[in-house]
Formats: sequence, C-alpha cells, structure tokens
Amino acid sequence: MIYLFICFFTIFITSRANLMYENMTGVATMTEYRLLVIFFTILSSCYFVYKTHRIFHFLFWQKKYIYNIIDLTGLTMSLGALCPYTINGQDLFSKLHVYCSMFSSISFLVLLFIWTRQLVFENITIYNRIHWFYDFGIQMLGILIVVFTRVNGYIEIIFAILVCSYLYMIERHFAKEKSD
Repeated sequence: MIYLFICFFTIFITSRANLMYENMTGVATMTEYRLLVIFFTILSSCYFVYKTHRIFHFLFWQKKYIYNIIDLTGLTMSLGALCPYTINGQDLFSKLHVYCSMFSSISFLVLLFIWTRQLVFENITIYNRIHWFYDFGIQMLGILIVVFTRVNGYIEIIFAILVCSYLYMIERHFAKEKSD
C-alpha cells in the first residue's frame, strides 16, 4: 500500500510542473511545493532504506558494509532534498543537491543489482521469476535518459515505479516461499 502511495505521490508532485522539462527539483523551486517535496523525499528515503535493509536480510550473504552503504544512500538522498537548488546551479548547495540526488538514486539501483545477482547463488527460482523486471526497468531508464538527455519528470516517475514494484515483487515472492 505504501508503494502505491509513493508512486502516486511521485506522479502528483512531478506533474506540478511540465513533465518533459522539469523534475522534482524544478517543483521544489516553487515556494508552495518546497516543503512538500522535502518531506516526501526524506520520507521516501527512510522507507527505501528500511525496505532495502529488510530485503538484504533475506540473503545468506550479509556483509556489514552493505548496510552502511544503504544508510549512506538514504542519508545522501535526504541531504540532497534539504539542499536548495537555484536556477543558475553554480552555488555549492545546488551542486550538492545534484550530486547527492544522483548518487543516492544510482546507489539504490546498484544495491538492488547486487541483491539480484547474489540471489542467483542463493535462490535461483525466485531469481528466475523476478530478475527480468529489474533488467527491463534499468534498460527503460537508460533509453529514456538517452532520448530525453536529462532527468525529467517522466524518468523520476519510472524510477519510483521501478523501485517500488521491484521491492514489492521481492517481498511477495519471499513471503510466498516462506509460507510454502
């Protein structure tokens, strides 16, 4: 249920501006949506960190540094939301916003990649059922970034749908396997 809320709220926030030319950062520059974007991003970050911690507990392969990377990813996503972006983009806070946001987004995808590839060694049946969705989603994100040449609202919506759907699929398949 929270996954659906995150997806729908991402669509709501990003649609406050032109989806083709703006993203959540552009919406955050509007004073009436600034606090909403900050609050939503920090809340989503905390939720993704919590769920990523949980899915790594499903694996037998557990390294302590992975949990530190997950926490760092959530921290940088929150820091990126708190740093105000300005139109010229040349000040320290604007650069910090861009770097933290991109690092955390890519880091969440890399963590899911590591988890998916480790699943090959631990539970091949679940891997065969769900890996295609992650691979397809990453390919779609890559194609859209090349086509649009920027991160716009459409890419942020697809990113949210990809991460939320994949985390939901993982949890559903592991819950189903435990009940069998």
